Amino acid sequence: MNAPHDEKQARAVENILAGDDADLADLTLRELRSQKETYLPLIEQLAGSPDPRVRTRARLLLRFWAEPAKSPPGPLFAGFQLQSWNDLEIFCWNLAKIEHPEADLDQGKAYLDELGRLVEKNLPHRSISPTDSISALRQVLARREGFRGNLDNYFDPANSYLHRVLQTRMGIPLTLALVYLFAGQRAGLDIYGMNTPGHYLAGMGGVIFDPFHGAVVLSADDLSAKFGTERMSWANPMYMRATPQDTAERMLVNLLNSYSRLGDEARHSRTVSCLQMIEESLG
Repeated sequence: MNAPHDEKQARAVENILAGDDADLADLTLRELRSQKETYLPLIEQLAGSPDPRVRTRARLLLRFWAEPAKSPPGPLFAGFQLQSWNDLEIFCWNLAKIEHPEADLDQGKAYLDELGRLVEKNLPHRSISPTDSISALRQVLARREGFRGNLDNYFDPANSYLHRVLQTRMGIPLTLALVYLFAGQRAGLDIYGMNTPGHYLAGMGGVIFDPFHGAVVLSADDLSAKFGTERMSWANPMYMRATPQDTAERMLVNLLNSYSRLGDEARHSRTVSCLQMIEESLG
């Protein structure tokens, strides 16, 4: 994003922060975070907006900029690396320990192991088609186990914690994609995340699917309509393939938004610290 040289660009930022698409607003805030010197005057102005959405989201960014960097409780992220999806799973368990030290994380890991076995059992023996493999994932996770989007309480922080999503079988697009990814990889499938704007997706062998909506497979036309882009831009969607670090940062931004909505200053501050540590240690 370029510097807001004119009123038109400043208005565009304001419109995004005022919009109904919370994921797009969060993605915009994430992009602005590293550009404090450029955007501080604008965000300070928007923090006094009469629009409650603009005001809340602008103040969220100001709070992030004002928060001193400090380590989260304990040595959970000391020297931590996010180079593989296995690293990201460890990150998810460590993140849970910060706010939910009482949680039985071994139970969650065992459940993922069981889901992996069930998916592997349902894989077609004579097909290596990504679509057939996604169908096996859908049969186990969506139809048998009932994993689904939490439409009634979308901004509940529990939706961003892997162990809670495994318990409730409800979550947001990102964490549901991780359930499919971690269970699928246990079954030997090469599943990856898609860092698509506003709605995290999953992919396998170039086929994109949406775990939030029952693992429905999305065509180039579907993706074009969903994200308001040209169909040709989805002919090769791999440029939006997520990295484990992208995903960890996006998970923390989702939590920041949830805790900001709740006015939970303590948890918001600890989440900021986690995000700062991840960004500083991994570049």
